[in-house]
Formats: sequence, structure tokens, C-alpha cells
Amino acid sequence: MKKLLALIIMFTLLAFSQEKNECDEHSIPYWANGINSRISGENPTLRNVFKEIQLTETNITPNSGFITLRLNISKTGKLCDIEIFQIDENYQKTEFNNGALIQQLERTVTELPDWERDKAYKTYNLIRFKIKNGKIEEIF
Repeated sequence: MKKLLALIIMFTLLAFSQEKNECDEHSIPYWANGINSRISGENPTLRNVFKEIQLTETNITPNSGFITLRLNISKTGKLCDIEIFQIDENYQKTEFNNGALIQQLERTVTELPDWERDKAYKTYNLIRFKIKNGKIEEIF
């Protein structure tokens, strides 16, 4: 009877346990508690990676606003997923170039090398694009 009860309890516990991967963990900001998650070379590297898009996309519509990419980076430095926020100059949700610009930016982000870590935590990093007069004016 005790063995049967132990088996039932064991199977119940196993049924409720779920295997999690490193991307399922909670994200914390890259700058919190000295974690320092970064791409090698940091801002200059990011600006160079997006330079081609910045030079070729010269007629973006709407012509002013901001794009923020929130990159969720695993504790081993792999890209888990990307959250995208797009607003126009009046801080209203929008889609630049009917979503085509975001597709280009996502492709570029997925090609970035692994992120360097000082500590093994899942973090998020932000990349922001300022759009003015139909062009990407600034990447920060």
C-alpha cells in the first residue's frame, strides 16, 4: 500500500513538472546588479550592423517616430525573442513602411553574434531607432 501511494505521489509530481529551457526564465535589465550583458564592441558594433539599413531606407513612412527592439537574451548569450514597439511622433502606435522595416531590423538582429556576459542571468537589452524626415537618424 505504501509503495502504491508513493508511486501515485511520484507520478503526480512528475505530471505537474514542466521542462523549462533557458529562454523561459524571467528577464532582468542588462544593467541590473552588475550583470552587464553586451554585444562585443557595444554601440559602435550595433551602429555598424544597422548601417546598411540606415543608408538605404531614406523614405520611411510615417516619416518621424521611434522603434524600440527589446532583445531577450538567455543566460548563455543566445537571442530568445524580440519584442517590438513602434510609435510615431505623436506617441501613437504605428507600423513603419507597413511592417517591412521591422522585418529588415529583425533579420539583422538575429544575425548578431552571441552576447557576452559577466554573470549568467537572462536579460533584456534595448536598441532604439529615432526616425526623422523619413530616415533613421540615430541608433542608441
